Amino acid sequence: MNKRLKSIVDLEKYPIYDLNSPIIKNLIKRCKEELDQYSCSTISNFILPKSLEIMNSELEKQLDEVYMSKESINPYLYAEDDVSLPKDHPKRTFMNRYNGYLNSDCFPKNSEMKYLYETDELLKFISACLGVSPIYRWADPLACHAYNVMNPKGILPWHFDSCEFTLSIMIQKPEKGGIFEYCPNIREPGNENFDEVKKVLNGDLAIFKYLKEDLLCIELLKLKVENLGTCAFRLMY
Repeated sequence: MNKRLKSIVDLEKYPIYDLNSPIIKNLIKRCKEELDQYSCSTISNFILPKSLEIMNSELEKQLDEVYMSKESINPYLYAEDDVSLPKDHPKRTFMNRYNGYLNSDCFPKNSEMKYLYETDELLKFISACLGVSPIYRWADPLACHAYNVMNPKGILPWHFDSCEFTLSIMIQKPEKGGIFEYCPNIREPGNENFDEVKKVLNGDLAIFKYLKEDLLCIELLKLKVENLGTCAFRLMY
């Protein structure tokens, strides 16, 4: 067993080093079912409290290296307007974004988060949950395991991510809120379904799904809002 991984992940509850373990087989089965049905799955208390403290500490020590960005973007993460489209087109709906990142290349070599990200145990576990093999770590040296940082007024508005799946680890829970809002099955290859996207942007609550955000979240093909001031996450898939 990986000794350092044992100090980061609750391996007694989630023995991810052994994918043949009955506990992990049942967990993988649950995650697959939730991803198939809801496009999102969470795992409670995956990271040990002491490790979370270390992750928070290593971020706080480098807050001066976080670049905070404030701009107006559309749900597709573009800041430029396309005047050839109708005024009410989702691509012409712009919302405020205010957040920052501690880039991965700023992490110390012995970083807790960096170490976890680079473990084969986590990679193979996520691959099994997704039912996709092989999967690879992101090669981008700036963004592969960056910390997303928001102050109480920070927000990431409704948006689609630019990747097929996302693994998120919350290292600090909000003082209030903690609701994860998302909209599954909005679009598919060859069909952007702009009418449904427009409904979401206009606040059609019938499309939303909700869950309590936890410490490990696997997400598929999503459109989301992240507001860590109240911890409201919104996604469309």
